[in-house]
Amino acid sequence: MAEPSKRKSKGPGTWVLALFGLPFAAAGLGLLLLSVLPTLVDWSTMQGWQPVQATLASAETVASRSSKSTTYSVKAEYQYRVAGQEYTGRRVAIGSGSDNVGEFQKELGARLEEAQRSGTPVQAWVNPDNPAEAVLDRSLRPGMLVFKLIFALVFGGAGLGIMLFAWRIRSVLSSEERVAERTWEARPWESGAEWKDNRIRARRRIGRWVLWVLALVWNGVALPMAAMVVPRTLERGDPLLAGALLLFPLAGLALLVWAVRATLHARRYGDLRLTLDPFPGSIGGHFGASLVVPVPYEAGLRFLATLLCAEHTRTRSGNKTTYSSRTLWQVRGLAQVEPQADGVRIAFRFDLPAHLPASGEPGSEYHEWRVEVRSVPGSTGDNAAPGFVQSFEVPVYITGQKSVWLQHDAAQHPQLGEVAKTDEEDVSDVEQVPGGVRLYFPYGRRWKLMLALLVFGAVFAGAGTLLWNSEAPLLFSALFGGIGWLVVLSALYGLGNSLTVHLDRQGLHTERRVLGLVSFKSEAAAGEIAGLELKESYSTETGGQKETYYRLQAVLTSGKTITVADSLRGKAAAGQLLSSLCRQTGYTKGLAPG
Repeated sequence: MAEPSKRKSKGPGTWVLALFGLPFAAAGLGLLLLSVLPTLVDWSTMQGWQPVQATLASAETVASRSSKSTTYSVKAEYQYRVAGQEYTGRRVAIGSGSDNVGEFQKELGARLEEAQRSGTPVQAWVNPDNPAEAVLDRSLRPGMLVFKLIFALVFGGAGLGIMLFAWRIRSVLSSEERVAERTWEARPWESGAEWKDNRIRARRRIGRWVLWVLALVWNGVALPMAAMVVPRTLERGDPLLAGALLLFPLAGLALLVWAVRATLHARRYGDLRLTLDPFPGSIGGHFGASLVVPVPYEAGLRFLATLLCAEHTRTRSGNKTTYSSRTLWQVRGLAQVEPQADGVRIAFRFDLPAHLPASGEPGSEYHEWRVEVRSVPGSTGDNAAPGFVQSFEVPVYITGQKSVWLQHDAAQHPQLGEVAKTDEEDVSDVEQVPGGVRLYFPYGRRWKLMLALLVFGAVFAGAGTLLWNSEAPLLFSALFGGIGWLVVLSALYGLGNSLTVHLDRQGLHTERRVLGLVSFKSEAAAGEIAGLELKESYSTETGGQKETYYRLQAVLTSGKTITVADSLRGKAAAGQLLSSLCRQTGYTKGLAPG
């Protein structure tokens, strides 16, 4: 047997990338621990300090100029008396650094300089437990605090993201090396530890650990800040600022709930193993698999299985490397569910066409086969497996083998159409009318996704509003506020619009209403409709699971398009609706009915 070529080295690239991200992550964490949190602690402590009269010996606004900007700080020396003893203080404000965020430094410096020239006493705040500690201005500067918080989260998040991306690239390269080695062996599926014993583990997820890190860091800053700052902001009569500040802990609590749910899901279902029949999956033959899930059996409990082949490519142009993925083939079906001593046994089988590529086949880098198993919402036993979803990377090769124990094709399950219809009805009502169909997409469809976007947008919008009402530069308030309000408006539009569609052999009529008040109508005669097609709208990814949403549109002979259906989750469900509409109306891709 020929020797395999020398293994591709992962080289220093991934380590360099990880080291590049490390200073960003450290800068974000350092700013949180060394600046944001100490500022909050000092401000909270100083609320109990006592006021005294102080005489300024000196006061000066110091300008530090560079080629790009000028920053300011205030220096002062003052004397004050406590219990008959005289003290000298030099602390001016909570923060001692130099900055140009707003007019705080210049205004404070001008006020103290004027008091020093005129000999006017100023008020100082003294620590009653240690009179040697004093400060002239104990204000929090919420704009500066939010500026630092955003800087820390953006830089820390970017650094963490770069490091995780480097880890992911290294994992991909390691996978490619394993694939390259397996192609030299007669039975490559037996050499990989993840496939060797035909007990295939669910794909490892880093999503919940990332969620926990984000939730703990975010709440570690946002909750103390809200507890200390919001009540006093309300006392000062600034409800808008208080409301903006409250968005941060609310977003933190949402992250915490998300992390807890992800962890409970992982603990409930444990270390699941998929067993294939035949092993490996066979191109030109069968792909069959079974899985034992530790949930009680109930009549009507249903699981949907999706098998797909994805092509992963890596292209290099100069110093830039681009990674991309696309789905070459996909099928889904309903699994057989039967009681097992320690739960339920889920089994399914698909017929595989002969033209598909094998796992790790050389070419455009490599090909990957994946199986996703999820509980079907709305099934009778859904309470036994709420939100269950697991994904497995599986071996599929050209062996021509058939399944021994699994006789029924899951793609031909008699209830699969009912499940597809359930997916459609999650967002629409489909009613058959003479010569065509009427579809109604109600208000509030995909409300969970829209609410998540609303929270995300509200955090950014709140940050922008807070920066606008404080001392931060206009650029930051416009950037964060603009992004936030755009997402908020998009989410509100998603929640607050409905779509009614009438499609038959005479043509197309649609009406979209926003909050029941504004109406937008579109019409096209049958002769103007070239056909119907699917278009990808957007994708979301949670815990390593990617979900793509589609819209169905009519393509007119003029090149324009009219939306016929939107918010369709997954290509299979969208394709099912497209096929159903084509059957009932006579339209096909690119053709009008004859």
